Amino acid sequence: MHRFRFLVFLLSGFLAVSFVSDSPARPEFAAMEDKECIFCHLDPEGGGPRNAVGQVYEDNYFEFPEDFDPEAIMEEAEEVRQRLTTAVNIRTAYIKTVHVDVEERAIASCNSCHSSVDSFLLMQGELTVNAQASDKLSLTLSNNMGTPLNMFATVDAIPKHLYVKVGQFQIPFGLKQRDHNILVRQGYNLGSHKRDVGVGVGGAYGKLFYNAAVFNGGRSAGQTVDANQEKGWAATAGSTLGPVRGGVSFLLDSGRQSDREMTAGAFLTAALKNLTLEGEFNLAGSFGDDESVGASDDDITSKGYYLGAKYRVMPELMLSGRYGLFDPDRTIKGDGSQRVTLAAQYIFMQNGSLELFYWLNIANDDRDTTQSNRQLEGVDQLILMSHFWF
Repeated sequence: MHRFRFLVFLLSGFLAVSFVSDSPARPEFAAMEDKECIFCHLDPEGGGPRNAVGQVYEDNYFEFPEDFDPEAIMEEAEEVRQRLTTAVNIRTAYIKTVHVDVEERAIASCNSCHSSVDSFLLMQGELTVNAQASDKLSLTLSNNMGTPLNMFATVDAIPKHLYVKVGQFQIPFGLKQRDHNILVRQGYNLGSHKRDVGVGVGGAYGKLFYNAAVFNGGRSAGQTVDANQEKGWAATAGSTLGPVRGGVSFLLDSGRQSDREMTAGAFLTAALKNLTLEGEFNLAGSFGDDESVGASDDDITSKGYYLGAKYRVMPELMLSGRYGLFDPDRTIKGDGSQRVTLAAQYIFMQNGSLELFYWLNIANDDRDTTQSNRQLEGVDQLILMSHFWF
């Protein structure tokens, strides 16, 4: 408890310093530049490899040069058809666990994909290829260490207003995150490495943005046909107002232990010069075929949220912090997991960075000892990661 209070004090001080500094920032880029994600990314929903404009933006430490004309770059790129764009991301990590059970050498439970034994790990080895087949059609393929990830075609049906994606892709929900270790995303199986096969549509109109998708049930591509009879669907709608971007998401899926599972969420980001704030709140419930889907207090079986801040000290150095909580079963006392993540990223060369993470997994004093396997028990971890890309 004393350690947690100290960490809260440390984070409060960090945010106070952030507000008084006027260094360049890493903001919510879409809100900061007043552009949609497709302006800088190959994927219209953002994330992943960047197009020619986005590459210049990244190489210039997430700012456009004063004499840079994005429209001219895009017009030049439009003249080249049937081209291939490739991207490679390689991440390695050394994980140091603070509390190691030497005798049992225990695994840190289902809330962490990392062993409690110190080790080197290859976290990412991803190759992405994008083919611009025509002015309306692009094809995207990506593979991570032998596992197929994105495999979809994107049709630009109505430029800026409507696109259609067909294939295997990340289910759109809430804030699109690269980090699959966020507690809430783990609990609801919505992490960045989760994909499914289906059809998605989306776009923007003025300050509004929207997307929807229908996909195989269970959010697991490659299952047998019998396991995918019940299809799932997801939808998101929101708005960008100046530096603030927010919205709501809803997902209805075939359940693993029930007929249907509902997950709903609300998210918000704010870009304040050199500081970015973000947060997301999610809740879920399970329902039988003869039950109506609701969001009353009796219907909600689990909930969670996370709050984070990113602060760019200088063009090459960014600090961030995040607090997350996930309660997997509201009927069980003290089974909630809490994690504070502190991180620093330093870009030491044009295509390389070092990242340091500290996971503070907060032990729950009210934990039911008969359910000890339901959460992390204060197993802190220190992660040093290298990242190379081109």
